[in-house]
Amino acid sequence: MWFTPKKAKDFSAQGERFLRGTKRTTSERLFIRKAYKGFDNMAFQLATVQQQLQAAQENLERLRGRKRRRVEIDPNKAFAGIMEIRRAQRLAAGENVTDSESSEDEESDTASCIDVAI
Repeated sequence: MWFTPKKAKDFSAQGERFLRGTKRTTSERLFIRKAYKGFDNMAFQLATVQQQLQAAQENLERLRGRKRRRVEIDPNKAFAGIMEIRRAQRLAAGENVTDSESSEDEESDTASCIDVAI
């Protein structure tokens, strides 16, 4: 049964079947060795290109960046505060943020301040 060889091993097996029973000349043996080497080089180049493609895809995913989310500002304020910005960052990262967590963050921020009297 004949088929298109995809590996060097397939090619050598077909060459053996084709030339079975005949005495091979040096040029036939040389041709088979060169074809075998050509298949090996092709397989190596294919593996190299696939690895480069995978590395490029991973690099692209890394460089794409994160999604941004609009910071919801209190209508009574002129600018967004740090707490609103952090909350929007957590939401953009996919974390579930509740109002109780944001109030705990406010308490921890105020507790970490040191008042200095001059």
